Amino acid sequence: MSENPSHVQGYRETKAAKVAQRHDQANAVWAEVEAERRDVEERTAKLRAMRLARDNVES
Repeated sequence: MSENPSHVQGYRETKAAKVAQRHDQANAVWAEVEAERRDVEERTAKLRAMRLARDNVES
């Protein structure tokens, strides 16, 4: 009885599919988080440059 019954094999396949789906979803969420972080960093750098330019004009 070394082979698994079909219901066990089906369970394993379903479980593996769910794990893969959660992994894909997690990767998508992390990609969104990273994109947002880059956007914030770019906006911060732009605002910093504008502030420095303004301060140089005023001094």
